[in-house]
Amino acid sequence: MLPLTLQQVDELTADVAAVIAPCLYNPTPEKLNVLMRLYKTDPNRSLYACVDGDSVFAIIGLKRNPTENTAVILHIAVTEERRGQGVGRQLIDDVLALHSLAAIQAETDREAVAFYRSCGFAVESLGEVYPGVERFLCMKKNEAGLAGKRESAR
Repeated sequence: MLPLTLQQVDELTADVAAVIAPCLYNPTPEKLNVLMRLYKTDPNRSLYACVDGDSVFAIIGLKRNPTENTAVILHIAVTEERRGQGVGRQLIDDVLALHSLAAIQAETDREAVAFYRSCGFAVESLGEVYPGVERFLCMKKNEAGLAGKRESAR
C-alpha cells in the first residue's frame, strides 16, 4: 500500500459527509453540521481525511487530552472499496505519530472489535451500555509517545 497523506479537514464537503455519515446514528445534514462545528471550535478536536485526487476515501476524528498526552478516536471510516487494505490501521498509526500520543482509545461495538484488536489495541467489555448493546473500550499504547512524554517531563 502507498503511504497515506493526512489532510486536516476544515469544512464539511460532500465527500467528507459521505465518508463520516456511517459513523453516526441516523445522520442528518444538521447532525453533520453540528459535528463539523465541534471539530472547528474545539482546539483539542481534529478531523483528518485521506484523499485520492479529489476524492476523500477515509477519515479519522480525534479528541486529544493534552494533560495526559492521549486521544480518543471519535470517528474513523474508510470507504467500502478501500477496506481491507490497511488504511484504517495506517490512519491510527499516523495520528499516534503526528501528535506523539502516549496512547489512543476508542469505544466501539462488537462489529469493530476485531479491527481494533488487529491494530494492536487491548479490548475490554464495558457491558451492556445501551439496552441489548454491548460496548467495548479499546486502548493502544504508543511506546514512542510514552518516551516523548517521559523526555518532556525531565
